[in-house]
Amino acid sequence: MTEEGQQKIRSLVEMTLSYVVEPKPLSVPVVPETLEALVGQLNSKLSLQQQGEGQQQVVQKEDGQGDEESWDGEAFGVRLAGLGKLLSNDVTKATLACKPPAETKTVIGMVDALGETCFRLAGFIDSIPVKVAGQTYKREIQTLANDIFLATAGLLNEFLDVKVEKLTQIQQQSLVINGPLSGLSNNAGGSSGSSKEAAGKEDGYLVKAGIVWEACEIFEKASRSNHQAVAKKWGDMMSTLEDAIAEVQEMINSNDDKKDSNDESDDDEDGGSGSDSDDSWNDDEKMTEEEKQLSIRANALLKLTKLLFKKLQQRCLDVQPSLTITTTSTTETTSTSSLPPITLKPSDLSRMWDQLYDRARGIVALADEVATSLYSPQDQAAIIELMQELSRKNHDCILVGRLFVRGQAEHEKWLDMCEAQSKKILDTVQQHQ
Repeated sequence: MTEEGQQKIRSLVEMTLSYVVEPKPLSVPVVPETLEALVGQLNSKLSLQQQGEGQQQVVQKEDGQGDEESWDGEAFGVRLAGLGKLLSNDVTKATLACKPPAETKTVIGMVDALGETCFRLAGFIDSIPVKVAGQTYKREIQTLANDIFLATAGLLNEFLDVKVEKLTQIQQQSLVINGPLSGLSNNAGGSSGSSKEAAGKEDGYLVKAGIVWEACEIFEKASRSNHQAVAKKWGDMMSTLEDAIAEVQEMINSNDDKKDSNDESDDDEDGGSGSDSDDSWNDDEKMTEEEKQLSIRANALLKLTKLLFKKLQQRCLDVQPSLTITTTSTTETTSTSSLPPITLKPSDLSRMWDQLYDRARGIVALADEVATSLYSPQDQAAIIELMQELSRKNHDCILVGRLFVRGQAEHEKWLDMCEAQSKKILDTVQQHQ
């Protein structure tokens, strides 16, 4: 391949890498302490703006800014999948054109076509109206696009005599998520014989082209709304909660087994031969009775949290929410509000789902921390603080959940009972200290 062809490929690799954008962290308003305040937050003319890294500012909307652009997630998803197929086809053509012996004119034509498709894809994703479409959705699509751009750059980099250093560093340092890209940093080809080396390189091109194809196909299964994007995350979070509960339960059961084993050993002692050593014991220490009881109650709180997640999944994610929030509650614990009924806009629903996910992921991280803190020897004061924090985060998540079930007596009552049970568990823990 001529130097002109090499330069054309290098330019496309560098351009494709420039389209890789780190997804912005989730930025949602803080959940207030009461449901009325949360309803008021929705009903107000306040808008959250990003000031800088980790900083937020709530500003008053100007008149005329309340109108929001329309956005059809289904239609967007169809076009996105179509662009993925087009890029996959262009990658195939470019790969065939760049394989030795390559004709410079053909290489330039195919690489230009691929570059145009990458440009269209990057612009299309950048056009997503985050306010209406939702932050969780945008993060999912941007992450998938990053995979495609990096996979494409990795394929083209194989045809360069001098590799693009930036891409090589990304591959070596594993700065991108695993998945379709896991094969990009592998060296293809044999180590002996020119024919074997050529065959190995050709296999390498095909493998890397396959990685791009796979990444493009994922667009067809991508979420079509913030609702779907959060629902996907919810399934992962439920699995993490289940793992934490199972870990604690296994810890408790294992402790009982150790106790039975120790009792049998005591019965078999023949006066103490002095042959016992530290090496004869398991690495994990046996819990004291106090530690065991605290672990049981902590697991009860984790199980209650899992039930809460299941309920929120059923009422907030498995069904399409009402577009109207009433101002009255059917339970005594949630007092009535003087605010008028609210008709939700698409951006309101997107923000509610983002808030729900933001609260829930904090709970999952904390639940995992609770589970790992229960190994003996325990810092019981620290564990109780973690449990209290978990209860507070559950309360925040429940508040957001109440927006979805406002005025539905059965579900409001269940959330009341959940909070009451959480308080009961914490009260029992405090009484035994």
